[in-house]
Amino acid sequence: MMRSLFLAVLLLSSPISAFGQAKMPRVQIVFLTPADVDAPTGVSRRLTQVADYTETMLVKWMKAWDYPPAREQIFQRNADGSVQVLFVKSPETLASGKFPLKDGNLSRKGKLLAMEKFKLPKTLDVWWVWVYVGDPPLKYSSYLGSGNAAAGGLSQVNYTNLPGEISVEDKLAGPLLKDLTLKGTIHEFGHALGLPHNGPLIKEDLGMPLMGATIANYRRVMKNREERGYVTEASAAILWKHPLFTGTAERRYQIPKVEWHDLAVKNDRQQRVAHLTGRITSNVPAHSIIVYDTAPDVRTQYFQKPYVARVEKDGTFDITISEPVSVQAKGVLKVVACCENGTMTGDGKKRGFGSAHEIKYQTSRTGYQLIK
Repeated sequence: MMRSLFLAVLLLSSPISAFGQAKMPRVQIVFLTPADVDAPTGVSRRLTQVADYTETMLVKWMKAWDYPPAREQIFQRNADGSVQVLFVKSPETLASGKFPLKDGNLSRKGKLLAMEKFKLPKTLDVWWVWVYVGDPPLKYSSYLGSGNAAAGGLSQVNYTNLPGEISVEDKLAGPLLKDLTLKGTIHEFGHALGLPHNGPLIKEDLGMPLMGATIANYRRVMKNREERGYVTEASAAILWKHPLFTGTAERRYQIPKVEWHDLAVKNDRQQRVAHLTGRITSNVPAHSIIVYDTAPDVRTQYFQKPYVARVEKDGTFDITISEPVSVQAKGVLKVVACCENGTMTGDGKKRGFGSAHEIKYQTSRTGYQLIK
């Protein structure tokens, strides 16, 4: 969490208001190497396959959850269909020991080097910085990402150079994709798009969430050898109105002034579910409400369960908590609104999961009891 906060601080060196009229963001893919390391053969082909896989996965699940994007291709492409990659070198050499193998600043460094080399304007884009320091076992071990629809995003990942081809039909945790750490690389790009961590809903039986635990940790906790991956309904709701998926930057920089009314939790003991009901008002309409059920003593943030409901025309919503905490514990329901300009907010003052409106509870035999 601290690393994500650190990267978020690096994301903007100027307030959003300094950028003037809202502009469409772009995805900038950067390939960064030390001064004495060359990019391996086939990088453009491999990163094109990664881009194809990423677009296919995100769009597939957005449609599956009834959040179909108006714009399905989010990466900049060359005339032949290959993805655009900005190749840059750091002034430091690997041999000198001055090029870090684990450092939180390389996404920003890669961005600035690319902006200088390719004369790019200062905009609020989404940056996916791939760092290559040599073939395995050499690797850059700091995977990070942070961002939102208004500010753009930064992410940094390692480029693992291994033979093989990526197909959009491959399972996310299949042998080759696992070795390439593809889930981790798209996960960090997801953070750059504004996605927080979330865990699986077991009853859905869809596999491991993109924004959940690492493959190894998921398998350890769930005690299986799962290879399937998916995008949760919550992540689809957040992405739906991101400018990259709508094709418009209208009101992109505006923070919706959300207010919550009549929030209540109702337990249905017969169905063994709970309902969070309420009403929202906002100067930028909210299309969906997400509640993350967090119980630190029971679930880590990578396994916190996300629940979603559409907002009715009158602002009311009813979210079914289909897998409530079944043991005695204390927790927090973290509630956020997904608004029509792509912003996710819970307090109307800040963006992202950190702004969530919090409802504290404790469990008992009768279900969730709110703590005043």
